[in-house]
Amino acid sequence: MRRKELCGMEKHKVRELIEYSDAKPSPKVLVNRPGYRMLLMSMRSGQKVPEHATKEMVTVYAVSGHITFYAGTQGCDLRAGEVICVDADLPHRLEAHEDSALLVIAAGTGAHLPAKSSTTGKLLDLRAVPRPERHTLVFATFDGLAAGEDFLLINDHDPVPLRRQMEAMRPGQMSWEYLERGPNDFRIRVRRIASAVGGKSSEKSTPAALLQEIRGA
Repeated sequence: MRRKELCGMEKHKVRELIEYSDAKPSPKVLVNRPGYRMLLMSMRSGQKVPEHATKEMVTVYAVSGHITFYAGTQGCDLRAGEVICVDADLPHRLEAHEDSALLVIAAGTGAHLPAKSSTTGKLLDLRAVPRPERHTLVFATFDGLAAGEDFLLINDHDPVPLRRQMEAMRPGQMSWEYLERGPNDFRIRVRRIASAVGGKSSEKSTPAALLQEIRGA
């Protein structure tokens, strides 16, 4: 990431960080701290972010391009150099009319991790982890928990195949609670609710169809 860390400060060269994807909007987290989160959203012309809501007020600054924010049927245009604030819990969506880059800032108690999201304080952010390594890392983290402990899992897509694999290989040991479910980030509280029977976890093979799905996750 092109940033410069100063005493108590971070400097980001935003325009150098813009990276478009022809497949979907491309979010890039710049700051992720308790009570404050900032990301850069790069969108090709015609791309859309589906309707969603956040638990905190969000400020959006248009670095470049032209987008429209929709809250229900009401739309508001946003062009380079303009900024808009979106109230907490207000469902909204957006559409890019040309290649656009946005700075999105969420501040408040819900901007990072809810205070009660983890009893152990463990955080496992998979977004920067290579996909072939993600499942192994999650299992290792889970197996290190005692009954009643949990960790917060963050991913860039809904890890449904991972959940199925864990339920198959750690039956009756896990609870899975979504704290944030997209559209760009998924935050899940994974809790060990029971110790492994006999002190060992099940290592039996999952069905072939499930394994195929897992490899594509």
